[in-house]
Parts: sequence; structure tokens; C-alpha cells
Amino acid sequence: MEAGKLNIAKRLEKIWAIPNLYSFFNKYSKTKPHLVKKGTVLFNSGDPLGGIYFIKSGFIKLYRVSDDGRETVIYLTGPGNLLGLRALISKDARARHYTEALTDCQIINMTKDELFKILSAHPEHLVDLGYAFIERLNHAERRVEGFISSDTKERIANFLLDITLRFGKKTEKNILIPLPLTHQRIAEFVGAYRETVTLAVNELEQEGVIKNQRGKIIITNLRRLKSLS
Repeated sequence: MEAGKLNIAKRLEKIWAIPNLYSFFNKYSKTKPHLVKKGTVLFNSGDPLGGIYFIKSGFIKLYRVSDDGRETVIYLTGPGNLLGLRALISKDARARHYTEALTDCQIINMTKDELFKILSAHPEHLVDLGYAFIERLNHAERRVEGFISSDTKERIANFLLDITLRFGKKTEKNILIPLPLTHQRIAEFVGAYRETVTLAVNELEQEGVIKNQRGKIIITNLRRLKSLS
């Protein structure tokens, strides 16, 4: 018990530090990373969530489907993030959204019982789990802020900034967004028509904020992108 308190104290001293969730799952999970192919629906809305999942590589979207069949994207997640957090804190432990792999993914899973057993023995990892919840809340707040504006260009800037901060890969001078983004895919994320997105993306390119190279978006002026969002 004393060792557990000491470990928590040490972790709290660096509560701001990003947790190494891959190290945690690699050490404690009883399963190895498994491949989820692009286009696979991992969960349907209402499916029971048997545990928690770590995304080692690849990107996944969470979305809802309206009665008329229209998709509304709720959340984009990717490398280093968790799926299934709802299973840990909700009574019914069921998915609220559809979950689909946008690219090939490597995922490591752990059952809820396995996770709770580990957390009981190593409570310092509760801080890491709390960090994951806070990150999800921060994303939700940024998304709401993005939808306050009726201007499509601003919503796109907000979306690009969000995924740049979470997943962007720094190059010598710029930042590469590693997820291929067609105009249609951006439209799904920002709730706009593809034609309107095309016009807004072209404006961002003309202003020198981004480069769009066959669906690979490079952020060339992060300061300007922040001001637009």
C-alpha cells in the first residue's frame, strides 16, 4: 500500500506529463497488437463494450447515423489514444456511436476486469487514465468552439488545428497531417457540403496556410491557422 501511495505521489508531481499508454498496454495486456483493416466497423451503436482499446497506429472515426442515413462524425482518434473509455464509467457499458477504421490500424485490447485489477495493484496509472479523459474533454470543447461559427473556412481551420495539435508530424519547416484528407472527408468532419469545403480549402492554400498534396495536408503557417480558428 505504501509503495502504491509513493508511486501516485511521484506521478502527481508530473501530472502534466503525457502518459506512455503504449508502454502500459505492452506491459500488461495479455494480447498482442492485432490488425484492423481499413473500413472495418469495430462497434455499432448499442454494442456492448467489453473493455478498452489502445490504438498503436492508424485512425478511427466515431459517428452517428440519422434516420435518413446521413452520417455525423463525432470524434476522430488515432495513434496513442484509447477507445472504449465509456465502458469504464457508464452503467450499461455500450457504444453510443458507430466506430470505423479510416486506415489500417494496429490495436491492443484489454478487458475491463483486467484493467481494474492492474489499477488496483498500480493506482498511479489512474492518473494516466484521468489524463485520457481530460484530453477527450478538451477535444469536445474545441469541437464545440469550432461549430459556433457559421463560416465553413473557420470550421475547417478549427478542425485542422485540432488534428495538427494531436497528430501532426513536424518536418523541417512545416507540419504534416498523417491522415489522408479528401474534401469529402473534411466535409464529414465539419458538417458542410463538399463543394463549400473545396472553396474554403483553396482559399487556405492561396493564403499560404496549408498545402494540399493529393489529399496529404501540410500546415505551412500554424500561427495563421490558429488565428483563423
